[in-house]
Amino acid sequence: MSKEHTPYVEEVRSIIEQIYKRTTHSYVEYYVDVPSMAENRLELLYLFLLEQGMTKERASIFCTATGLVQLGLDMHENVENQYEHSLSAERNRQLTVLAGDYYSSRYYNLLAETGEIEAIQVLSGAIQRVNEAKMKLYIAGRDSRSLSDEEYWELRNAIDTGLYVAIVEKYADSDDRRRLWVDLMKETAKVESVIGEWEQIKWQEQVPFGFARFLLQKPGATLAQVLSGVEMKAMEMIGMCEQMVRSLPAETRNVLASITARYSHRVNRLKRVIEEM
Repeated sequence: MSKEHTPYVEEVRSIIEQIYKRTTHSYVEYYVDVPSMAENRLELLYLFLLEQGMTKERASIFCTATGLVQLGLDMHENVENQYEHSLSAERNRQLTVLAGDYYSSRYYNLLAETGEIEAIQVLSGAIQRVNEAKMKLYIAGRDSRSLSDEEYWELRNAIDTGLYVAIVEKYADSDDRRRLWVDLMKETAKVESVIGEWEQIKWQEQVPFGFARFLLQKPGATLAQVLSGVEMKAMEMIGMCEQMVRSLPAETRNVLASITARYSHRVNRLKRVIEEM
């Protein structure tokens, strides 16, 4: 996790620790790679809830529940449709599905225990919409159907931010705040997605996926063009986030400035490594 500090970074890290404590299972962890948490999105969600007047205790419950669902959904996204037909591969695939179900179920238990019935309904609806977006994106890829940039990002955003946006839309106290926080969630998630792809393609030499694979499907596209396109998109989105920072209240501005600084640091580090190769 990032070493940069915002006023709430330690509180968010404590929330993340609680999420992992609620999902730790040695047998599962032996066979399955547990996804990392979307720390920046949780930090924004936590700040939003506090801004809406929630106590820190209640905001922590909402963030923990949302993080548990996200962990389950991310786990399911790691399930391979094509895999080696061996006992270990089959066990990994089965446990990945079961672990995702287990993680997701923990949110229901937490919210039911604390009487947050409305939040259960909000997240349940969001889970359905996220899974619908995943299927639309999967079917488009399977059928080699060309999507526009707007169509791709609409689906990708629904997958990455659907849970957080659902909470914002339900609990925002005005239309202006709702629009602001939804935009923040979506734009920062785009940045994180694009930079993450760029890092993995460059450093881990992975096959292009996500937005990179979407670009590669365009007629005549080369891998060099795709990498250039990913870099340009990352810088464009960082610029958009930095513009949004200037119009925010001081407290929110400081948090988002710290988040965009983390992104810029990752991009600059990646560029230095590439130059040295």
